[in-house]
Amino acid sequence: MGIIPVIIYAAELALAAIILFYVIELLPIPANMKRVCQALIVLIAVLSVLGMLLGSPVRTGLLLPPNPSTPFNPSVVR
Repeated sequence: MGIIPVIIYAAELALAAIILFYVIELLPIPANMKRVCQALIVLIAVLSVLGMLLGSPVRTGLLLPPNPSTPFNPSVVR
C-alpha cells in the first residue's frame, strides 16, 4: 500500500479524534469517565492506522471503493 493513502487515512482519523476528544469535554459526566472515553478514542484511532498499515481487510470507504464486480454493489443490475 502506498504511503499517501495511509497519510490521508491517518489525517482523517486524527481530525475525527480531535473533534470527538473535545466533544467529550462538553459532556456533563465525571472527569474520570471523560478521560476513559478520550483514551478510548485515541486508542481506536491508533489501532485503526496500525491495522491499515498491517493490511487489515477492513474497507475504509474513501480509500478503497467497492469493487464494481461484487454482487453487493447495488449499482450493478444483472
